[in-house]
Amino acid sequence: MKKRAMTLVLMLALTAGVASALDVGGTSVPDKAEVAGQSLLLNGAGVRKKVVFDVYVASLYTGAKVGDAATILGATTPRRMELRMLREVSAGTMHESFVDGLQDNISAGDMKRFAPQLDALDKVFREVKTVGKGDVIQLDLLPGQGTRVTVRGKAYPVIAGDDFASALLSIWLGKSPVQAGLKAQLLGAR
Repeated sequence: MKKRAMTLVLMLALTAGVASALDVGGTSVPDKAEVAGQSLLLNGAGVRKKVVFDVYVASLYTGAKVGDAATILGATTPRRMELRMLREVSAGTMHESFVDGLQDNISAGDMKRFAPQLDALDKVFREVKTVGKGDVIQLDLLPGQGTRVTVRGKAYPVIAGDDFASALLSIWLGKSPVQAGLKAQLLGAR
C-alpha cells in the first residue's frame, strides 16, 4: 500500500508543473496565458463558424473564471482573446468582421469615436495581409493602456483605450455576439 501511495505522489509531482490543454475543434488550447506579468486562466473556448465553415477557435483568458459577460467586459484586469485560425482569411475580411461585430454591439457615436483605433487595427491587418490555418491572433487587453495585438508572434503597437478594448471584447461577449453559442462557450458553458 505504501509503495502504491508513493508512486501516486511521484506521478502527481511530475505532472504538477505540466500545463494541460483543452481540445477544441481538434485544436489544443492552453489552459493558462501570461499577460502583463499576470497568469490568466482559460475562461472558455469554442469554434467560430461562418455558414458551414470553421473559421477559428476563440479562447478567452481572465484572472478568475467568470460566467457573466458584463463582468468581463467591465473588468479592470488584464484579459486575452485568442483566435487560432482554422482556415485562411484575408486581412481585409478579418478587419471587416471586427468592424461588423463592433457595429452590432456599440453605438454609431462610439464607432465614430473609435475611428483612430479602428484605423490602427486596420493598419495591423494590412501589414499582416492574410492569416492562415494555424496562425494565432492574440488581443491582450491591458488596463490603463489599451489593446496589444499580436499576430504569428509579432506584437504590434498598443491601440489606446480601455473603452476600445472592452468594445473589442463585445464582438464575442456583447448583446449581439458574433455567435451566441460561442459566447456561451467563452463564458464557460460546455
